[in-house]
Amino acid sequence: MNMKIRKYIAIMFLALTASYTFTACNDDETLGEAPRLFRPVASLETQSNTVVVTWDNIKGATNYDLKLYRVTGTDKTTGESIYEFYTEASCESSPYTFKDLNWDEKYMVKISCNSASKESEVYTTTDASINYISKITSSKSIDNATRISWDEGGAIIKVIKVTTDVEGVEPRFVPVSESEYESGYVDIYDLTPETQYTFYAYSDEEIQNNDTYAGKISGKTSIAANYDEMFGAGNWIDLRNHSDEEAESYLTNSQFWKETTENMGVILKGGLDYKMSGASFDKSITFMTGPTLESNARIVLQNAIGIGKGVTIDKIQFINVDIYSKSAIDIDENGKTFVEYNTAKGFGGLQIINVNGSGSTVNKLLFQGCRLEGYRGIVRGQADSDNFINVTFDGCTINGIGDQGVVTSTNKKGDWKTVTFNNCTITNIVILCDFRSSASELTIDITNCTFCYAPIETTVNANAPLFRLSKNAVKLNINKTLFGPSMASDKNAGEVVMTYTAGAKGSIFTDASAAQINVALSFKTNFTWTAIGDKTYPIDGLLELSFDENTLWQGPEKGDYKIIGNIGESGIGASKWQ
Repeated sequence: MNMKIRKYIAIMFLALTASYTFTACNDDETLGEAPRLFRPVASLETQSNTVVVTWDNIKGATNYDLKLYRVTGTDKTTGESIYEFYTEASCESSPYTFKDLNWDEKYMVKISCNSASKESEVYTTTDASINYISKITSSKSIDNATRISWDEGGAIIKVIKVTTDVEGVEPRFVPVSESEYESGYVDIYDLTPETQYTFYAYSDEEIQNNDTYAGKISGKTSIAANYDEMFGAGNWIDLRNHSDEEAESYLTNSQFWKETTENMGVILKGGLDYKMSGASFDKSITFMTGPTLESNARIVLQNAIGIGKGVTIDKIQFINVDIYSKSAIDIDENGKTFVEYNTAKGFGGLQIINVNGSGSTVNKLLFQGCRLEGYRGIVRGQADSDNFINVTFDGCTINGIGDQGVVTSTNKKGDWKTVTFNNCTITNIVILCDFRSSASELTIDITNCTFCYAPIETTVNANAPLFRLSKNAVKLNINKTLFGPSMASDKNAGEVVMTYTAGAKGSIFTDASAAQINVALSFKTNFTWTAIGDKTYPIDGLLELSFDENTLWQGPEKGDYKIIGNIGESGIGASKWQ
């Protein structure tokens, strides 16, 4: 091929390439604009009882449509929030403020934008809570009545609005007299058994709105008790029918323990202390507080409960009964409770149930609606032959538990199959679970619990984590649970405890090397993980909040764990604080 031909081919190739390039550029220019606007990604901030919605303005958008939804509950199957439409608005740019919203509610916003010819897809925000710093502290319900209690200070409460979702039932208003207000509670009667109620407090008898709002609380009335049906005809004893003097010492009588029968029910009087000593269970038994608007009956243990040798017990149950150690009822000269002033990591040295080589098996051990306070340990098996198949803490407050742990196999191979903490508040504890060994596969389930000041703070070693599991192949499930900081110790040494005080050196959660740990929708405050040498002991999968316990809860140093911080999810932690 001569030189002229080669030159001609090269010129033609360049011309074709340039023609393609110009054509491609020209094609780009004729593609047109995007068919949609970008959706506005918004965030919510609560200020008093308003929600401020902010976003980056979208190029080309001339209008933003916002729809506000109120959270009405949680889907029991999916755990997701249930919403109802509340109001809507439109504006030309960020931000937008929804004003005069209801206190103690959660809201979500759906936002989109548009122009004369385009619109965006809808963006859905996370939930935001509008929390009122309420003086209402608790509700206690029986089958036909509820007691609403409050603290001193804040707005005076003059009326309670009683509402329910039952169709056809209208809200009613219960006035609060001066004497009732000063006593710190009001009793509301004529309620329907097994019904969920919401009680709204207001500071004005005539006007009930956001300006006179003074807090709200919910409660569910119970089913009317039928003890024959629960325990068998006549197989129960009602200590409410005894004088207070007789009842207080009844559970210290050795003859009483000899006369217990299988599946016996013991009905205790609310608001009364019962000393218990010399107890060794050898058959199924249930202790429960009878229907009352007073506080739970309280068992004051003088020594630990034992289990008979070689027996198999179907169930042991404590229902709505508080169980304090004999030390825990003390109040010092400054008015502080034992847990508040105690500095010993053993918290008095006592256990609720303590078994050593009995060769016994308890198939079901239940603590339901109990407050358990001031122990070195709660359930302790010390030998390979001490078996607790299923242990459950449901709706309990567990406070001031020492270095043996709430539940422990003491590094022995007793048979433990499930340990469950559901809807519990757990505070000021050294260790939660010590299961370095067990006879068979053990599952620990933690659901809807609130932890604070747990475990103990220490920089010495990792022998006091929240979950002491070592090489045991435990299955640990954590769901919808909140974790606050560790409990402080003097000089961070893990010996002298400082209750209701956050540890400065972080937390040690587990030393597990063989456990299967599953975490879902659970959060920790912004504490760090303690380093022992160059190693830390976290639980992976916990979502970290950007704030501390004092921003998350209303008054953790006072035992008040009402959520005031914005988690962005509903149904997290113990239900009494949500």
